[in-house]
Amino acid sequence: MNAHTAPITVSLVHLPDAPDASGEPMVGLLVSTGPANTKRRPLLRIFPTLAAALAAKRSLETGR
Repeated sequence: MNAHTAPITVSLVHLPDAPDASGEPMVGLLVSTGPANTKRRPLLRIFPTLAAALAAKRSLETGR
């Protein structure tokens, strides 16, 4: 498999050290291409709400 066809791993992460304006911890997605691609670091994308993070996770996992 090359980098373009390697399966990605999408993990939901809780970020207690990154509070939003109201003091609530934000959530994020950690996206990695797996162990086959060692030259790239995982991508961390932060979202303002859990619902937004889950929608993005669903979209990434379905290939949209």
